[in-house]
Amino acid sequence: MTFYDPDAAAERIAVAYDRRLVPWLFEHWAQRLVTIAAPALSAQVLDLACGTGLLARTLLDRLGDGAHVHGVDADPSMLAYAARRTSDRRVSWHHADATRIPIEGSTLDLVVCNQGLQFFPEPTTVLAEVSRVLRPGGRLALAVWGQLEHNPWPKAMSVALGAELGDDARRGSESVCGLGDTEPVQRLLTGAGFDDVEAFEVRLTATHPDVREAIDGQLAALPSAGAIDALGPHGRNRIIDTMTHELRGWIDADDALTVPSTCVIATATSPT
Repeated sequence: MTFYDPDAAAERIAVAYDRRLVPWLFEHWAQRLVTIAAPALSAQVLDLACGTGLLARTLLDRLGDGAHVHGVDADPSMLAYAARRTSDRRVSWHHADATRIPIEGSTLDLVVCNQGLQFFPEPTTVLAEVSRVLRPGGRLALAVWGQLEHNPWPKAMSVALGAELGDDARRGSESVCGLGDTEPVQRLLTGAGFDDVEAFEVRLTATHPDVREAIDGQLAALPSAGAIDALGPHGRNRIIDTMTHELRGWIDADDALTVPSTCVIATATSPT
């Protein structure tokens, strides 16, 4: 008899996410967000919803010896992977809910959050915590996916998962674009009392040499990976076939994928 081990499954998801999704789908976005955040060499930084540590690693490349990055995430498997991947003394990892950030108030120069705000059940509480830990005049820089119609990858995924796993899976895929536009992001930040709020759209292109491999990597990295595995090889292939069909306009004759994506990036400062 085979027993389901949730800890092992969560670890497999973290590994798949970092190895099979990050390099082609997220790394260029992390570079762009850190460039916009423009941390000082000595900055004290929080990477909120840090996941497997991509943004923290990107930040460390631009920070000096006196800087420090705090990675905070609610998923222990993602944090454990991040800690194994990055042993730099300038970074520390914290298992915590974003509504209770375990950092002293008014101590940070910069908070960055890449693809996290749209998933927080209490975004206003989270932003109040961000304001608490930032020093007066400290900066916030965040990114969320833009509108679903401007992001063919999650749109294709929502169609394919909805067909195989039902409406909850479809809505879960669509939730990555849950904020989707500059106005709701600006409204959240302004409502939380931040100053100098700016939100704008950025469009980049992601490329992968094999569309079916890209899709398979995405499926392995989803929270619903276990449910997808339970469909068996035929069910998994149906999902891959449907996504490939939905993405056909961005696939070349060699099955390479070149797909556009849009994010809303926002910056703000803590009140002085």
